[in-house]
Amino acid sequence: MSVKSSIKRVLSENNPFAIKRREKMRNALTNKSPTFLCPNCIGGLLFHDLGLQFRSPTVNLMMYQTDFAKFVLDMDNYLKQELHFFKHQEYHFPCAHLGDITLHFTHYHSEEEAERTWHDRATRIDKNNLFVFIEERDGLTREDMVRLGTIQARGLVVFTANAYPDIPYALQIPKYSADGEVGNILRKSYFDEHHEYEEYFDFVKW
Repeated sequence: MSVKSSIKRVLSENNPFAIKRREKMRNALTNKSPTFLCPNCIGGLLFHDLGLQFRSPTVNLMMYQTDFAKFVLDMDNYLKQELHFFKHQEYHFPCAHLGDITLHFTHYHSEEEAERTWHDRATRIDKNNLFVFIEERDGLTREDMVRLGTIQARGLVVFTANAYPDIPYALQIPKYSADGEVGNILRKSYFDEHHEYEEYFDFVKW
């Protein structure tokens, strides 16, 4: 085992730097019951770091950004629809169609668990305390981003690779400008377990 791997293993067990980082975030937080809607693990990471109840059905799953945009633009309608599970050719975790969008329940072991948790967390949504995160990738267009500005949310941020000075909630991450789409902003530091998105955006202050 390399020195770097050994350090990672020791820190992951009881990382004092990560503990201190989370304590600082939690002490600064004043909003204790937000609903985070997001198309990937970023919501779950935030709920965990902030020590909050998971008040969102989109936690611990993955949607393509374009499907997620459809979902948040017409959330009430989608939440009324039934999940139709299917066997994915590549993935072994549960996957389901919700109307014309697809949900990948990446952190669930069974369809029953995925469906039960989806419905339980959907009942916890607070539409008056809603925060939405999305990324410029999977074919998400400028037009999609503009339409997202019509949703009723306390906060909206679109992490982008390109600059959109006319879209106030677009936050460019310049390191991805040459790629044309945002990369893995969930990448974690083994030192204090902060994630790449924290280097560009202060969620607690927001």
